[in-house]
Amino acid sequence: MKKKILFCAMMGISVMVFARVQAVWTSTCGVKHYTSFPENWTYNQMSDWIESANQVECGVRPDVTINP
Repeated sequence: MKKKILFCAMMGISVMVFARVQAVWTSTCGVKHYTSFPENWTYNQMSDWIESANQVECGVRPDVTINP
């Protein structure tokens, strides 16, 4: 029982330490992406990254709007 409680506590701490924001987006080429961003990134930083990634992948730089 102690091992199970310790394991659960360790998993909870590791999840909090590695907190990430998950995003699912589809490029203009039609490819679906699952991306993780650091929790401290702003929506503006995330949209800039997605725009750049789409430009590299598809050759088009779209305007990205994030709906929280």
